[in-house]
Amino acid sequence: MRHIKYLAILAIIPVLGCPGKQRPADSLGQTGREALPSQTIAGFRLTETLLGKKVWVMKAEEANSYSQRQEVDLTQLNIEFYREAGDSVGAILTADRGTVNTATRDMEARENVVIVSRDSIVLTTDYIRWRNTTRRLSTESKVRLERGADWLTGEGLEASPDLKEIELKRNVQGQKELLEGLGDLR
Repeated sequence: MRHIKYLAILAIIPVLGCPGKQRPADSLGQTGREALPSQTIAGFRLTETLLGKKVWVMKAEEANSYSQRQEVDLTQLNIEFYREAGDSVGAILTADRGTVNTATRDMEARENVVIVSRDSIVLTTDYIRWRNTTRRLSTESKVRLERGADWLTGEGLEASPDLKEIELKRNVQGQKELLEGLGDLR
């Protein structure tokens, strides 16, 4: 029986490594360590408030936190943007991936980004950014706006989170006159 214990200990030594040899984690270097998340969270949820009122609620299937970069990478992202009163949702953003800066609360959403407003406006793009200080959405990517059979496309956008104020920057095409009743569309 004693012989079996010694064999088990000897079998573990090669796995742990020998003194003087680097283990794979030690050989990654600073850049490699930064690439590894400091924390992984399943079922992530983050709420932003202002004077006790909800501004937005972010949910993600998985979140990888990188404390040195002050960022959290997200998968299967869902953000509910609340109206100014903080009492109801003005729009919902979904995306395959996203990032939130933990210091500024600025966010980016990437891949299959869809925003659906309370007024049934649907915005689709491949990338959009949220600036928390200005409370505005922006992108330089191609966008498409739809409401029922009405539609608009363009490149570059700045908008309020509820899509009541929308500025398309260039190459605007579509049925703009049918969408003018949506709010401040320029």
